[in-house]
Amino acid sequence: MHEASTLMQYISDAVGSIRDPQELFRTVTDKLRLVFEFDSAVIITFDRDRRYINVFFEMLRFELPDSVRRKKRPIAGSWIEPHLGDTTVSVLSIEGELNRYPSDFPVPGMLYDLGMRQVVLSPLRSGGKVIGFLNFVSKREKIWSEGEKELLTTLSAPIAVAVSNALAYEELRQSEAQISMQLAVNNALLTIRDRSRMMLAVCEQIDRLVPCTFLGIRVMQSDGDYRVFDNFMREPSGSFAPVLSYDHFGISDFREIAKESFALISNPGCYSGADFERLCRQYRLVALVREKLGVCSVISASLWDSPGSRAGLIISDTRRSFDEHDLQTVSLVVPQLSLALQNFLAYEDIDELRGRLEGERTWLIEEIKGAHAFEEIIGSSAALAAALRRVSQVAPTDATVLIQGETGTGKELFARAIHNLSSRREKVMVKVNCAALPAALIESELFGHEKGSFTGATERRIGKFELAAGGTIFLDEIGELPLELQAKLLRVLQERELERLGGSRVIQVDVRVIAATNRDLDAEVAAGRFREDLYFRLNVFPLAVPPLRERRDDIALLAAHFAARYAREFGRQTLPFRQSDLLRLEGREWKGNIRELAHLIEQVVIVSEGPSLDFSSILSPETSAAGNRTTERVKSMRDFESEMLMLERELILDALERSGGRVSGEGGAAERLDMHPKTLYSRIDKLGLRKRYG
Repeated sequence: MHEASTLMQYISDAVGSIRDPQELFRTVTDKLRLVFEFDSAVIITFDRDRRYINVFFEMLRFELPDSVRRKKRPIAGSWIEPHLGDTTVSVLSIEGELNRYPSDFPVPGMLYDLGMRQVVLSPLRSGGKVIGFLNFVSKREKIWSEGEKELLTTLSAPIAVAVSNALAYEELRQSEAQISMQLAVNNALLTIRDRSRMMLAVCEQIDRLVPCTFLGIRVMQSDGDYRVFDNFMREPSGSFAPVLSYDHFGISDFREIAKESFALISNPGCYSGADFERLCRQYRLVALVREKLGVCSVISASLWDSPGSRAGLIISDTRRSFDEHDLQTVSLVVPQLSLALQNFLAYEDIDELRGRLEGERTWLIEEIKGAHAFEEIIGSSAALAAALRRVSQVAPTDATVLIQGETGTGKELFARAIHNLSSRREKVMVKVNCAALPAALIESELFGHEKGSFTGATERRIGKFELAAGGTIFLDEIGELPLELQAKLLRVLQERELERLGGSRVIQVDVRVIAATNRDLDAEVAAGRFREDLYFRLNVFPLAVPPLRERRDDIALLAAHFAARYAREFGRQTLPFRQSDLLRLEGREWKGNIRELAHLIEQVVIVSEGPSLDFSSILSPETSAAGNRTTERVKSMRDFESEMLMLERELILDALERSGGRVSGEGGAAERLDMHPKTLYSRIDKLGLRKRYG
């Protein structure tokens, strides 16, 4: 009795002084071995709902594989179940228990195969209920006296206190770990923008508390469309990696099998043991992953279940059985994960819509990058100053502007200046060249069309007026607009509304209109080629852009600007002008205006090799203010050929400008020059004009 009292005191002191549970129970087990005969000792506990058995501590003289040691076993149907209400020690024959519970394999059967023949169960009670058992496992069956049973029951009391404290501490640690996991998952969801990286971070955080070998997300649309959102599998190294492709186990109807198993999402839960076996019989996919991958337990959690779609999280493992505590842990991150994934899906839908819109606006990006020929309006002449004064007057208003001027004077640049000085400058300015579009397509370009409105209309198209909403639309070469479309344009200007081609819905548009032309619209109206009412509607604020011959004081500035620009573009050194060449430039007629000047300077920059720009092959000394290239005598064939090339270049450029850049077809440059289109293309290549008009 004294020995038992001493041992009781020793165990109580150890429980009070040793903080590490594993060290404590090793010390206690060593002392118990001095009093009781056993080969190995195991302490088992139960989960909070008393549904599963956990191995809390073990001191074994044999090896059990991790697959047996670490798996949680259901209490129901096991040899532990009948003893949950015990108050005293039970002595069990392993052989007898194995025969009585043959389904509770592999633990009893493996113990028997290892030569173990007896198990002694001492209940650990706390708070009036059994929280676990202290088990002694022996190779031989021994008859325990009542005194030995009473002594073990007495000594189990302080052990139960220690186990209860350790379980409480572990529950607190788990709670803190769950909070940490939630914070880590929230941080990943808020800071990581890449979906795959975000889901990998979530997977790793869940795995810290619920170790698993697979995590996947599935989405089912209301139309039956089944989508694998993300999959992650544990690699041999222990880390997780996205599953990028499948062989689907060589099964042709794998997708249909997968869709069948989606019903799991509607019944979230934890499936282990008999429940998992039932799933295998119910769903072919679950049976497949058990057969092919060794999966033995599954957790499914619903992320959302709406009329439009359903989504769920699937977690599986090949090493352990999940329990309700695991399901509860996973459920903690479901609300945040659900919101994040729905946002991702919404963003993907938005991106798809944005992509369609960006397809409509691709041309606009190119416009912004450099569709206009000049970087800024350059000059200080009186004629330019007067035009810019008109720009500053009209820009702050929303008045419609009609810009008139010869080809090459920079009408688009003035339109852009009006837009940039207006209250609409934060929005886009959309340019439409009315002369460059076939008559059959210009209505669709301006006003858009609905899907199926004509042959080839495979999807809805947003028109340029809608694209310019809140901004400005620049209708270049408005004088080329066909009469039948002039009436529709008039309605847009008057009513600020339009209908897409093939559509019936009236669409309101808030757009400022700037039009430009090199035609004499008064004469066009008189000839019946332009509607008078449209002309009056456009000509609210007329703006005349002066030709270059009226801006002779600006020619030197413009020439220097173009020389620097093309030298930079071609990687050349910027060379100075000779004064005599500047005088000859100022004396030219410039029928092509600023565009002609730019082309001429470009050519000079290309051919110049000396200390200054070489105009010798471009300008003849006898050029007059009237622009005539007359010379009393051509001194050589080389001079003659050079002169002819210049004339040919300017003739072709003029024809291309008047045809809006079109080479072939009705009204094209070839028709204007009375040439075959193929011949004209050949000359364009020879003169180096393909980059502009090819």
